[in-house]
Amino acid sequence: MELEELRTRAGELFPLAVSHALKHIGLPNPPLDSLGQLCWSHFEELGFDCQADCFAAVAPKAEGRLCLEAWSRADLEICGWQVNVLLRPFYLGASYAHFEVRHDGPLPGFTGTGYRSVFTPLTSLADRSPEEFLAELIPPRPREQQLSLF
Repeated sequence: MELEELRTRAGELFPLAVSHALKHIGLPNPPLDSLGQLCWSHFEELGFDCQADCFAAVAPKAEGRLCLEAWSRADLEICGWQVNVLLRPFYLGASYAHFEVRHDGPLPGFTGTGYRSVFTPLTSLADRSPEEFLAELIPPRPREQQLSLF
C-alpha cells in the first residue's frame, strides 16, 4: 500500500471513527480499529518506526479551524486571550481528544508557561465545540483598567 492510498483511506475512516465514538460510548470502534490495523500492517513498508508514527502521518489534518474530523490547528481568541491550539482526536487513546494550548506568556489560572496539554474524553465534545470546551478552562482576560485623573 502506498502512503497516499493510506492517507485517502484514513480520510474516509477517521470521520466515521469520530462519529462512532460520539454515538457509541465505550463500545468497540470498527472504523478506528480498521485504520489502526492498516497502520499496523503497513508502517514498516512505508518507512515508519512504529504504528503510532504511521497513524500520525496519515490522520487527516485541518488548518485554521478546530474540528474533530481531523487533527486540527488554529489561532484563536478565547476569553480575550490569543492562543494557538492543536486538537488531536484519538491521540494516545481510542476515546480521548488531546488539546495542546500555546500562548506567548502565562495564562493566569491555566498555565504559567504558556503551554498546557489537556486530555479529555471525546464524549465531552459531543454537545459543544472545541472552542466552547476551551472557554470553560481558560479564565477570562481581565479588562484593561484605565486610570482616570478626573
